[in-house]
Amino acid sequence: MVTTADGVITTGRLLVATFLLPDTISFQVPPREKDGRFRPILSTRTPSATASGPPPTSLYSPALDALHGSEPMPVSSSSSRTHPPRELTLVPSSILVPPAPTSPGHFRTATAIESASSVSKSISNKTDRFKDHERFSVQQRTSTPPPSILAQPSEPQKATNPFPSAAPRPTLNQPRSRSSRMEDHHHHHLSSLNTTAASISQAQPLPSQRRTSLDSAKVFADAKWTVEKAYGGNIGLQNAVNSIQGQLSKRIWIGTLGMATDTLTDRTRGDIRAELALNHSSIPVFVHDHDFEGHYHQFCKQVLWPIFHYVLPDNLRSRGYEDGAWKHYVAVNRAFADMIVENYMEGDTIWVNDYHLMLVPNMIRERLPDASIGFFLHIPFPSSEIFRSLHVRKEVLEGLLGADLVGFQTYSFARHFLQTCSRLLSVESNPKGIQLENTAVNVGIFPIGIDTKTLNVKRQDPEVAKWVTMLKEKYAGMKLIVARDKLDYIKGVRQKMLAFERFLSLYPAYQGKIVLIQVALSTSEQNEVQGQVSDVVTRINSKFSDLSYQPIVFLRQDITFSQYLGLLTVADLCLITSLRDGMNLTSHEYVVCQEERKNPLVLSEFAGTYGSLGACLRVNPWNYTEVATAIHDALEMKEGEKAIRWNELRKHVCTNTAQFWAQDFVSELVKVHSDMQRRYSIHIPLLNMPTVVPQYQSAKRRLLLLDYDGTLLPYERPTVVRSKGKTSSEEMIKVVTELAQDPKNIVYIMSGRTRDSLDSAFGSIPNIGLCAEGGCFLKLAGKSTWEDQVQQGTDLQWRKKVMEMFEYYKERTPGSEIEEKSVPIVWHYRQADNPSYGLWQARECQNHIEEAIGSIYPIHAIVGRKCLEVMPRDVSKASATRTIVESLVPLSSSSSSESVASLPLTGGDAPAAQTHCIDFVLCVGDDRSDEDMFQYVNGLKVGTGNPHQVVTCTVGSKSSKAHWFVPGVSSVLQGLQVMADAGRAAIDTP
Repeated sequence: MVTTADGVITTGRLLVATFLLPDTISFQVPPREKDGRFRPILSTRTPSATASGPPPTSLYSPALDALHGSEPMPVSSSSSRTHPPRELTLVPSSILVPPAPTSPGHFRTATAIESASSVSKSISNKTDRFKDHERFSVQQRTSTPPPSILAQPSEPQKATNPFPSAAPRPTLNQPRSRSSRMEDHHHHHLSSLNTTAASISQAQPLPSQRRTSLDSAKVFADAKWTVEKAYGGNIGLQNAVNSIQGQLSKRIWIGTLGMATDTLTDRTRGDIRAELALNHSSIPVFVHDHDFEGHYHQFCKQVLWPIFHYVLPDNLRSRGYEDGAWKHYVAVNRAFADMIVENYMEGDTIWVNDYHLMLVPNMIRERLPDASIGFFLHIPFPSSEIFRSLHVRKEVLEGLLGADLVGFQTYSFARHFLQTCSRLLSVESNPKGIQLENTAVNVGIFPIGIDTKTLNVKRQDPEVAKWVTMLKEKYAGMKLIVARDKLDYIKGVRQKMLAFERFLSLYPAYQGKIVLIQVALSTSEQNEVQGQVSDVVTRINSKFSDLSYQPIVFLRQDITFSQYLGLLTVADLCLITSLRDGMNLTSHEYVVCQEERKNPLVLSEFAGTYGSLGACLRVNPWNYTEVATAIHDALEMKEGEKAIRWNELRKHVCTNTAQFWAQDFVSELVKVHSDMQRRYSIHIPLLNMPTVVPQYQSAKRRLLLLDYDGTLLPYERPTVVRSKGKTSSEEMIKVVTELAQDPKNIVYIMSGRTRDSLDSAFGSIPNIGLCAEGGCFLKLAGKSTWEDQVQQGTDLQWRKKVMEMFEYYKERTPGSEIEEKSVPIVWHYRQADNPSYGLWQARECQNHIEEAIGSIYPIHAIVGRKCLEVMPRDVSKASATRTIVESLVPLSSSSSSESVASLPLTGGDAPAAQTHCIDFVLCVGDDRSDEDMFQYVNGLKVGTGNPHQVVTCTVGSKSSKAHWFVPGVSSVLQGLQVMADAGRAAIDTP
């Protein structure tokens, strides 16, 4: 895959892994017996069947079953989740074929509800829930729809209801595994509860006419099936990827069908896989029933979802915390990884999505080390203090770090991820990503958007205009506040109601003149109970209502997409009070629908969208008075200010679309993977001395840049001895002296030691250059004085604050010590009594310094070998190397001097600079402080441009910007000795 200015062009395929596929399977199966088992259709005619018509059958469709999931969400929302099916039963009256949606499925699951208007909640084994469902079912069986909650009490009921009651819904047969026989009693209750009036009056065959019940596995193995559109899952992702399909060579979806598959035979699975691959570019992942249940309902919903939304678990006996739930999560992730690896082809790009599949990137990386892998999280990522409560925190983070690029919705989510990795995994982090031993993982911010073009097309639907007119007539003279949320405790619906109550109390002039229409999407019973919204709504309506006025219209059902667009169009205010949300793109849709009226938006600061929509009115949903004041300010806002704010909002919404989001992520993934392959390949070759030595020998002037600790001398010695420089190896001094005595060589020791330490170790060697304290001081070759490389006037007040912080951690880490140099300060924990505790303290200290001091002073904390060093940000070995190179360029070559000075010290590829006076460069180092030096030297162009004339070499086989590696210190000394002998031989040869 390559990227052009026009967009994304792929030479390989884009494999998009998401928990639920965009397509699913519908099975035509017979009805069940009273005990829940399937039975064949009798030849006896029943009143509901015609003489010539087909026998009554049932159709199981995970696409419709997904509507019963615990998290129905707007399709355009980035936080829309996947919804595994709930088990229901079908009235044996006729074949149910899901009709084609009347509106494009580019926005929300409401498009599916245009064809199936309402869905009941899942039914558990609790008696009270059976009673509630029975009342709900009886109400739906009545021929006359109930009065609309939007109808004002004083008006007669109109024939056309603005929000009609849901039509009777079909019940569904779900395939059951062979191991689920114990659920027959549960199916029996569901069957009896969902029986309609027609089926009750239906004639039943005599017992003698009954046949033996069929096994469910055989039923589904032999049943006819068709591919249907799935209305569950992350539809925002599906629409975004489909919007750039023309820029991809091929797009393939990988995911589950959202259904139990143990009952399907291998032949049926093969047929389904072939059909989806051939006509739908989809690859299904078949998982066992118990893995599906344990993965989603236990681990994802009971463990991950609360923690990622800042809700600490309070029930330690929850099934989600059992080891079995984690094993199911691993099993499903392994099934996805196996399917991706099985279908992977050279050049493919893999895009894994959301918290259901966080282990997949590393599972793929273990088997496809060179694959291009991206991961995007559609929900919030919590702070490290919250995430560390997860009992499998390390495994989850390591799973994510198998990707080349990890994407988040907002900057705060990305920052939390970096801090969490640094604290819990003790890895080196920077604003760009995570540095690992063998590679690096980039972290990016990619806020998702909506498909504005398709939304504008849908707004022109006559159905939308009809609802706009109807709502304007019904609420003439009223101010309308609209909202549409899941009835979930993290959506802040209860807080919204309490804030609205505060508004009516603080501003009584609006009583009787304002209505809040809240569409509450169904969710799990636990969320509804925790939300505690109904009691608040009842209290407010009883407190402020009269015979002709009701302040809150609370719809515990979804509405059609046309009705939804109508609401957003006529609204005077959209109120979003999420307590924690990935994005919540209802705000984006509201902005587009307000093209004519340009009314304001009140948005929670905890919604991910707020980071992009600065022109909205920001509120803290927990501060009810602040929300009430914001509502009042929005309603009283002048038309001019409304227009200014709306234009700013529209500019962002129309620029950062779903298409832009998908294209931006895929393009960045391609770029990052290419860069990683080039810079951080784990296949850095061993230094080829037979090739390098001839280049060294033939060069007329050579520059040798040699790191000290870990390169010329091993690390294993006490800090005090190292700082005094009393352990210099005689072999090392001998080799360095021979190199420095060669008139063609310019030798520099690039060290983090102090000036006194280097003078003590190398002061006796003539014509040698020294770099001390990581680039803060430089003694040019042939000079006797040190030059200060820290810019004049640099504020060193940070040293006092860093010392105080180091002292704090030293007292709490026995065996650690502080080394105070002229400029940098180093905290060593090599001799700590507990090495693992010392490493953990070092990461805590690094985060503390970067957040508390690094945000004020121009400093950075460098992680070394068992140490943490703090020094000025503009000083490094790379900056010292540039000074050395500039000093060697002849004064007459001004252009070359300028080109050398222009080389970047960090960041992207450096432009090649010609150094006419040097035709061979050797740079050797061992740790991260040498990486910037490697990058700078790699950009130099010396001699004839032969790649073996610039040799960058790291000590140890690891990811590095160096082009070669050597095994250890002894190999470095042996190689330098070979070069010294070759140089001496070249001098002796006439």
